[in-house]
Amino acid sequence: MSTPTYLMGRTDQETRRLISAARLLNPISERALRDAGIGPGQRVLDIGTGAGDVALLAAELVGPTGSVVGIDQNPEILQAAEHRARSLGLDNVTFVEGDCTDVDLPGRFDAIVGRLVLMYVADPAAALRRLAQRLNPGGVVAFQDFNFHPSSVRTLPEAPLWHTAWGWICDTAARAGIPSNAGLALHHTMTSAGLPAPAMRLESIVETGPDAASYDWITEAIRSMLPLIERFGVATAEQVSIDTLADRLRHETVAADVVLKTPDIVTAWTRVAATP
Repeated sequence: MSTPTYLMGRTDQETRRLISAARLLNPISERALRDAGIGPGQRVLDIGTGAGDVALLAAELVGPTGSVVGIDQNPEILQAAEHRARSLGLDNVTFVEGDCTDVDLPGRFDAIVGRLVLMYVADPAAALRRLAQRLNPGGVVAFQDFNFHPSSVRTLPEAPLWHTAWGWICDTAARAGIPSNAGLALHHTMTSAGLPAPAMRLESIVETGPDAASYDWITEAIRSMLPLIERFGVATAEQVSIDTLADRLRHETVAADVVLKTPDIVTAWTRVAATP
């Protein structure tokens, strides 16, 4: 089973994009962590932590009596995560370079969480099975992924450029080996890992008007993906015209008073048995 290709690259610009995109996604992730039962005093592991956004949310929830470890394979982005934690005065979160699917850390955890990470794992059920062995009895497993399907973005009235732009992302994701139903697949991923059937929730953001954050969000995602978009033959740089894309999306939306539904993000959470 081949490992899906990471869509976004590993540049300073991509780190900035992740931090910016998190402003939209963090309210959804915070709800997920709370509903999954993340709270004071717990020890939490954030898989594929990236710039640290989910780890920082968890650190706030577990408080000074708890702790969070964020793990990622990219040492450069972990430096950014560490700096952000210190700037927020959070001393209960640490970041570690390592394999997100085969964690080699001391001790056990009360929760293992991750956002937009399992879709990049060749065998996510096997990875979750290994990760769950690091949980305390009654521990939480909670993950989030997008659905990379054309129907995951909707506009009213129809906005052709929006669907073209989202189509570039979906086509590139498919060629990179990422399942189009990565979010909905979390149910079977968890049950195939031997975990109890999860609770699930699907959310998206609905926006309109000139100040919608989605213009820059989708444009910067495509900017990070552009090398793959071109390599896979999905579109040329001239067709994408990345430097004007946000303005063109904004113009299309405002001119037709379009209401935009952003891509679905699916949360799934469950608990292991309370007794070993």
